[in-house]
Amino acid sequence: MTMVFIREKVPFACYPSNFNESLIPPNITLDEFLNKAAVEEEKCSVYNLDTKEGFYILPTSNSTKESCNNGRKFYSDDLSSIVSEFDLACEKEWLKNLPVSVMFAGFLLGNLLFGIISDKFGRFKAFCVSDILCIGSAFAKIYSPNYIVFVIIYFFEGFGYAGTYVVAFTMAIEYVSQNYRLSLNFSLHAFFAVGETLLAGVAYLLRKWQHLLYAATIPHILVLIIALKFRPESPRWLLNKGRFTESEESFKRLARINGKNPENAINLIRKLQREAELEFKFESEAVESTNLGNEERTRKKTYTAMDLLKKPRRAMISINLWFNWFVNSMLYYGVILNSVDMSGSRYMNFFIMALIGIPANIIGYLFFKWFGHRKPLCVLMVFGGFNCIVSNFVPAGNLWFPLILAVIGRLALTASFSGIYLTSAELFPTVTRNSGLSAASLFARVGGVFSPTILQLSTYGSWIPLSVYGVFGIAAGLLILLLPEMKDSCLLQTLDDMDNL
Repeated sequence: MTMVFIREKVPFACYPSNFNESLIPPNITLDEFLNKAAVEEEKCSVYNLDTKEGFYILPTSNSTKESCNNGRKFYSDDLSSIVSEFDLACEKEWLKNLPVSVMFAGFLLGNLLFGIISDKFGRFKAFCVSDILCIGSAFAKIYSPNYIVFVIIYFFEGFGYAGTYVVAFTMAIEYVSQNYRLSLNFSLHAFFAVGETLLAGVAYLLRKWQHLLYAATIPHILVLIIALKFRPESPRWLLNKGRFTESEESFKRLARINGKNPENAINLIRKLQREAELEFKFESEAVESTNLGNEERTRKKTYTAMDLLKKPRRAMISINLWFNWFVNSMLYYGVILNSVDMSGSRYMNFFIMALIGIPANIIGYLFFKWFGHRKPLCVLMVFGGFNCIVSNFVPAGNLWFPLILAVIGRLALTASFSGIYLTSAELFPTVTRNSGLSAASLFARVGGVFSPTILQLSTYGSWIPLSVYGVFGIAAGLLILLLPEMKDSCLLQTLDDMDNL
């Protein structure tokens, strides 16, 4: 999100060819002279200069022009960004959006790899590696010697970011029982919205792009310190791997933090161990004696997202979920890109749009609590699609109605995005939960990439893009009804559990 602010345009002036500052007339400053040499209606053009009596003559409207290819002076005393740092203006202006595309490429690859890493080596290790990568990338960007290095580092930051949010979300969901999953899910996404609103304030106060990146890295550092202190590996993942002793320690640590009796954790582990031995049928490779008796130390097969497609029932559920992630992301960005360009401060606009995420998650929580998980998600997606179609009938010249529709549409799609996160975590079993969610996040990024492409269809008819969004949204919402209802259900552990839904 910092990219919204660190690529902000910075005022600049063009240097004429063969410019010599000593030839400026004595009664005018350098900045004043460069402003007069600029072509007022063409920011990236400058007048050719003539001299008289050893000084430049101020150009007139009849003076010849040239392109701004001889260097630029950026007025970055009060505001600096990567535009002023790497001279991304005029013929290079398109380059300021390149880091976003490169970051998405890293994000796509990170989704593929961190899902596998998390399911094979553990949530905690995957999270720490990804968070360290994000921290290192942030500092490396600040000290990038040139723009090429800066863009390459953005790829690695996207790669690392893919592992932080999805892995942390999976770990959090696996820590709690079904009684708390709903509130935890929407609370996590609401706090994400709070973070976005705070970013607007921090960006307003810190107008230097390096300072903003320093500030944005602080939460990553704090979270990493806390994670290393408590080492919160997912007990469910440990149980699924047959590592009962470590799972016991994890549960006991949780019990102490929550002021509960640790003995309850031991009893719970013993119960879960017996269930695991009976239901999950671990393939034993070695047996060792522990404080819990003869414990099976096993080496289980590592599953990937591809295993979610090997049987009809699990494949139908997985494809349905991934399609909804794709459509939700496509509509979400489509609503934003197609919304009116609000006047006023960019910081205030960002703050308002981010703030919508808080009531959206509150509404989503209440809907899911009262009506189950499938029906509210269906309604939110269908409403988001219907909102897009209705936008086609807004009278030309009306500014407020499109803005209201954009806000309502973002609210519905934000709530549905939080909802599809929870539904996916509930339907993907522990053995493939992170791989499944990572694949879902990958489909979401693809949907985000397709969103501006669909907007280009307006060349064939202004009604086409929003109609396409609307049809996809309604179709995805109706497909939700084919998914099993998971309200108040235990998290699935194995692929067989998923097949039996």
